[in-house]
Amino acid sequence: MATIAEIKRELNLETLGLNTVVTATGEKTSWLKCWDNTARVAVLVHRDTLDAIKANSGIASLGINTQVKQGAKGEYVAKTIVLYKEAEETL
Repeated sequence: MATIAEIKRELNLETLGLNTVVTATGEKTSWLKCWDNTARVAVLVHRDTLDAIKANSGIASLGINTQVKQGAKGEYVAKTIVLYKEAEETL
């Protein structure tokens, strides 16, 4: 798990310029995206996760999920910043 500063270092980004993801029909979603067209990489974060980061920039329970997706112009890598929660139960 990591902080947002560590996530940005891992992504090799100084800042994340996030824009609201809009559906094909023009509806705004609860997701925000930073897109690098040259590298064909999208960094996504859910608004709830963003709010948690804004409330505590030192929050250390963040991670990155990575998927290869098919877009209109070919494959791209989608990296989603996620907030991990403590386990409710452990075995």
